[in-house]
Amino acid sequence: MGDFWRNRRVLVSGASGFIGSNLVRGLLDMGADVVGLDRVKESPSLRALGAEVEILARDVRNHNRLAWTLVNGNGSPEWRPPAVVFHLAGMSHPRDCQANPLQAWETNVQGTWAILEACRTLPGLMAVVCASSDRVYGSLGKAPVPILPDGRRAYAAVKQDSSRAAWLEDDAPTQTEVYGLSKACADLLARAYAALGLPVATLRHQNTFGPADPHRSHIVTGTIYGLLDGQVPVIYGDGTTIKGYLHIQDVCHAYMLLAEALMAGQIASGSPVNAAGTPCSVLALVELLIQIGGQAVIPRILGEDLSQSGEVEILDDSRLRSLGWIPKPLEEGLSNTYNWYKEHRAWLSP
Repeated sequence: MGDFWRNRRVLVSGASGFIGSNLVRGLLDMGADVVGLDRVKESPSLRALGAEVEILARDVRNHNRLAWTLVNGNGSPEWRPPAVVFHLAGMSHPRDCQANPLQAWETNVQGTWAILEACRTLPGLMAVVCASSDRVYGSLGKAPVPILPDGRRAYAAVKQDSSRAAWLEDDAPTQTEVYGLSKACADLLARAYAALGLPVATLRHQNTFGPADPHRSHIVTGTIYGLLDGQVPVIYGDGTTIKGYLHIQDVCHAYMLLAEALMAGQIASGSPVNAAGTPCSVLALVELLIQIGGQAVIPRILGEDLSQSGEVEILDDSRLRSLGWIPKPLEEGLSNTYNWYKEHRAWLSP
């Protein structure tokens, strides 16, 4: 990326969150002039990463306030409007969205509209990249689940016996859950604003893990903390769901690369772009973390939530890889993450 980001003014909405804080850290490391926007200014993730930036406390659903903020910031005469906006603010937990659909629509759809409309009239704006998700697509179907001699199921291998091996960006969403549909609606808004002349793209990435994730409910973070505390990992489903897993550094690289490509005319405005992780079953993922931690335990499979049992979620990321994006191997990313939490155990209280 060279000096591309050096002194470039960038705004990150959702900067206090897990992905947002890591993106802020990555941009700072590239020499960018970064300002954050979030509902809350206090961020344990930003603090853990040593990413000190100004955070403007704003609600993304308030268009008028957003439009004023992008032009005037904190009201200081030294304020510089952003040349690049990364829109990551939103409700990102599917279960929360399913339980509070109105809040999900307001935050993920209305919030995206408010950001895009505010950016549309912002002088000097060069690119907007919006966070999306693989959940817009739904599942590719069920994977065969062989039974091992000891009675456990083996899920590491993905058998592609259907006509489709992975979701492409141009595939129509089949999702019916609130979260996935709210992100699909936001993606359509981006396409509409591209037609109005706004340089915008969306990044549909898969399950992200890495340092400074405050959510122990996430499978990688929760499993690592459990192992460090001497607990046996617990899988609440049956472990058969196959998803893609990405290290946070690869996700942040994808965001920055997408903005660069948009400004260079390498991708069309309005384009959704997939960022695929390494396909792995939940059970295989947990067993790999146990191996990395050097422990001899067998995870407990409770089988309480079978809503995604055997489902396969895989993306085709040829479009992003054509721009030079190459994610690190899964085991390397998990080892990096395990070691970070081992060295920073005190930063997140139980």
